Amino acid sequence: MTQLETVTEELKQATKRAVEIGRRLPADDFVKPPAPKRWSPAECIEHLNLTSKAFLARIEPGVRELRETSQHSPGRYRLEWKARVLRWLLEPPARMRIPTPAAFQPVQLDNPARVIDDFVGLQDRLLEQIRLADGLALDRYLIASPFSENVKYNLYAAFVLIAVHERRHLWQAARAGALE
Repeated sequence: MTQLETVTEELKQATKRAVEIGRRLPADDFVKPPAPKRWSPAECIEHLNLTSKAFLARIEPGVRELRETSQHSPGRYRLEWKARVLRWLLEPPARMRIPTPAAFQPVQLDNPARVIDDFVGLQDRLLEQIRLADGLALDRYLIASPFSENVKYNLYAAFVLIAVHERRHLWQAARAGALE
């Protein structure tokens, strides 16, 4: 399995997990936080939606530029040390709480019933970007992290970090809904 096939499979598994959480929880439990200052399952998934939108705004132009300039990669993608550390920190079970910037806090759930559908749609967009990126020099194109403009990593790392971030918050959503 190639590196991008692995990330593709991880994103597909995350989609299945989110749909399962939404299907198994009654509507009231889906929006109910497990404790004060904790996110409900719906809020966990909405946080992932906010994150995917921010990442896509950086990934889509990068993939487009690599395609337009025919920048191809002959071999395996490189995951720089910052991304390896972030991947380790984010992998569930959570090793530590990481503060969430205000832009990524799910403070307004206008339509909780749409959270899962929105997640699935954003996953489809991410999967399309991976399909379009196959064979491109993803490890040579840097983007700023949506969480901190000072932190930069390559497009391959962005896909890897999205997948692990989804595992973390879907794990959190399942726990918040008492599914684990």
